Amino acid sequence: MQRLWLVLVLAATFASADVGNRQVRYVGIHPIPKSEGGGICYIEGPHVHIYAADKLQYRDHGGAKYFVGDPVAYGWDGPRYAYKGPHPIHVDAVVGGDPDVEYCYIEGPHFHYFVPVAADPDFKVVGDTYFYVGTPPKVFVDARPAMVKINAVYTPLVYARPVVEVEAPIGWIGARAEFVGPAIVAPVVVAPGVAIGAEVHIPIPTVHIGIGIPGVIVEERVKVKHDNGWHRGHK
Repeated sequence: MQRLWLVLVLAATFASADVGNRQVRYVGIHPIPKSEGGGICYIEGPHVHIYAADKLQYRDHGGAKYFVGDPVAYGWDGPRYAYKGPHPIHVDAVVGGDPDVEYCYIEGPHFHYFVPVAADPDFKVVGDTYFYVGTPPKVFVDARPAMVKINAVYTPLVYARPVVEVEAPIGWIGARAEFVGPAIVAPVVVAPGVAIGAEVHIPIPTVHIGIGIPGVIVEERVKVKHDNGWHRGHK
């Protein structure tokens, strides 16, 4: 009886610990919250952390959280490619898995660690910067009012953003009347108890580098496509 009681106590303890430290699946590189040490998690394949992902900078890809924001803002020191304005992301071309198109809603110049799918005619590159010139689908437009709040997340961050001095090509999404609206001025909450303001300013270019992977459990790897126009080195 005493042994059974001990087993029950241990089971309850582990169950309670699991509730407080729920595992969240991630895929691809992504930022690490400051509360967990900050920096970048460099694991490209599926893995698990015990912290949550916010809904503005992450999308669900096969049950895992995939980061669609600008990794350079958090210390990414790998390959980087300049984009300007919102655009789709072919997630499966970056990390593998089933076909999946998600969307980045960052309005100004920003970086990603991948280039668009080579066969996608809806992107034009001008002066080493990628511009989306396609017709945004309904799902893209419908989600915009909520997802455009991501711009309030990046406004206060100080880092070396891409400098885009070229003229945008004809058809660029950022010049469409339906995508030109007032700036976001209300604070945006991206984590419990954390509010990020949206005051517009031009940051001083500096780079913050931080590496660390706390509380990480690596799962099975998936084949990641590095060539065929997806990765071409540093810019």
